[in-house]
Amino acid sequence: MKSLTGFLAILIGLMVAIPAFGDDQQKAQKELNQLTAMARDFTGRTVVNLSVSQSLNVPRATLVQQRSDTGLNYGSLFLAGELVKSGATMPDISAKLKAGKKIGEIANEQHVNWKQIAEDAKKLNAAVDTNLYNYFVGTKKGEAQDAADKYDPHYDGVKADADDANDKEIDIAQKRYLRWKEQADNAKGDGHGLGLGDERIGYVDHHGGPGASGAGGQGQGGTANTNTGTGSPAGFGGPQ
Repeated sequence: MKSLTGFLAILIGLMVAIPAFGDDQQKAQKELNQLTAMARDFTGRTVVNLSVSQSLNVPRATLVQQRSDTGLNYGSLFLAGELVKSGATMPDISAKLKAGKKIGEIANEQHVNWKQIAEDAKKLNAAVDTNLYNYFVGTKKGEAQDAADKYDPHYDGVKADADDANDKEIDIAQKRYLRWKEQADNAKGDGHGLGLGDERIGYVDHHGGPGASGAGGQGQGGTANTNTGTGSPAGFGGPQ
């Protein structure tokens, strides 16, 4: 009788734990998708690259190379970086991806702590907001840092940048982008913020936006302006 009671207690515990596990993974994926959506734009991608570099303590150019090797968008690349922190290696992750596995499957095989991933990704998104605001406040300073880090968003593009964000996530990213641009403009005293034209074009930015020809318009592992994914707002820079 005692053994049966113990078995039932374990079974109930598992029934409670499994939904909680799935909920944590969904929360983590939601945060990771926000990173992916923000990185569709050249300025957004620049800031996401900088923020991920700071979070994982990985050089910005190394992140670009990792994306070229794995084809991962920035949300998935951050997850891969978290797996590396837990003992995995990027070459091993890349090999599993090329064998057909998804980054989420690899994470579950490693028994990743999705709750921690969600918390880390949420902090990273907050850092992206801060860095985006700072980038708009001091554009020349940001460009100087990009040059010092040898970072060019035109060489930092993969097909998954366009494929792995839906319209709702893109819309949320656009609103974040516009909000911080407006606040930065107000802080600089550039006037009343965004006008109707700015609201319409959304993500056109100092890196050139759609059809930009800098650095040949090509990204490692993908093209800078190829329409391979979901629809995007007019003027949305970066891969389309």
